[in-house]
Amino acid sequence: MAGSSAPYEIVRTQDVCAHTGKELKIGDEHIAALVERPGDEALVRVAYSVEAWESGARPQSPDRLFGFWKRIVPEKEDRVQPLVNDEEMMDLFEQLEEASEPKQLAFRYLLGLILMRKKRLIFEGSTPADAGNPPTLSLRQWIKGGGGPLFTLVDPQLDDEAIADATEELGRVMNLDAADAS
Repeated sequence: MAGSSAPYEIVRTQDVCAHTGKELKIGDEHIAALVERPGDEALVRVAYSVEAWESGARPQSPDRLFGFWKRIVPEKEDRVQPLVNDEEMMDLFEQLEEASEPKQLAFRYLLGLILMRKKRLIFEGSTPADAGNPPTLSLRQWIKGGGGPLFTLVDPQLDDEAIADATEELGRVMNLDAADAS
């Protein structure tokens, strides 16, 4: 992915449990999962009822779980809703902390940049590449009074233009600016 501005396309599915087929109603808590499908560049968002998820329901091979977060089906509104709200985005960011695959590392890095823009994370510092280790970025979760947890992100070494393009595209795909504008 280095040097590429390949966007993350996320296909939003209906609020229906992928395991049971049961419709999720407004106010229902559930698990939203991003799924990678072989040969498909897009990530697909699918939903699982909490009960199905807790009983072990997950995407089936060859599909692969990319990341997940807990959410509540929102009230229907006229304005465009973000795919994830700030809390859900922070949950997804934290859930990807153990990611090791390049695509997940790049996705988490971009989420970190968006969360900095939203003032949920604060820049603490960076380390350059050394002895075969990639450069890293240190961010602290903003908590009133200070002392929030510190996160280290592996820099996917995208150039500035690729980061700007991919961050803009990620924000557009996840409808993040729609929520900021209202």
